Amino acid sequence: MAILDRDDWSENTDVIVLVDTFRRRLTWVPRDLWSPMIGDRINKAFANGGGALLLKALAELGFRAGSVLCLRRAASEAALAGVSVTVPVSEPLDFWYPLSPTGRTEDGRIEVSFRPPRELLSGVRLHQWIGARTMVNGPGTDIQRLRRQQLLLHALIAQGFDFASALKNPDLVRITGPDPLPALSRVRGNWRMQVFDRVDDATIDGKMVLVPKRPKPWWRRTLRRLRQKLRRKQGS
Repeated sequence: MAILDRDDWSENTDVIVLVDTFRRRLTWVPRDLWSPMIGDRINKAFANGGGALLLKALAELGFRAGSVLCLRRAASEAALAGVSVTVPVSEPLDFWYPLSPTGRTEDGRIEVSFRPPRELLSGVRLHQWIGARTMVNGPGTDIQRLRRQQLLLHALIAQGFDFASALKNPDLVRITGPDPLPALSRVRGNWRMQVFDRVDDATIDGKMVLVPKRPKPWWRRTLRRLRQKLRRKQGS
C-alpha cells in the first residue's frame, strides 16, 4: 500500500507499507531508501512508472509484493476528516513543521510539540503526527516518523476506524495487480508492525538517502557464534 504526499499522481509516495497476510505482518519501507533501478529514492518509483515500477523497484531491494493500492493525498485526508484518536507518547517531541501540511519548511515553519503520556489528535494535528520529521534539537529521521505512523494505526484499529472510507472516491485510488483489498481487510491490531531499519545513511548523486546494510560475511557470523558459545562455557 502507498499514499502520495501530494494530491497528484505524479507526486512522491510518502508512505509505503508491505502487507504479509501469511506472517500477519506490516512492514514500513522508508521513503528515502535508494533504488538502483530508478536511480533515485524509492518514493519516486510510482511517480515515474506507476504501481508496476514500484513493484519492480521493491523486488530489486528484496521486498515481495504482488499488487499495489495507491491513494492520493486527498483520499487519506477525507478519511481522516473529523477523526479524533489518542496515541501514546513516550518522550517529549518537538518538531519544525511547514505552515501547511503540503508546504515546505524552507518557505515558513512552526514548532509543533507532543507530550507524554498521550496526545489526542484531530485535524491538522493528525497530519503533523504522521509527517513531522525535522526535530527542533536535531535532524530527526524517517524511521522515527514511520514508528509514529504505526502507533497511529494501532490506535485507529483499536477504535474501529472505517478504513474503507479512504476508497469512496475511485478517482483517488489506483490498483496495480490482483485486488489487494481482501488482504488489507484481514489486518488486525495484533499483527506485527515493523520498519525496515537495517539501513545506513549515504549520499548518492548529491542526495542524502538510505541504503540497505550489507550482510556480514558468513565467516564473521560463524566466528561470532563460536565466541558466544565460548563465553557461555567460561561462565558456566
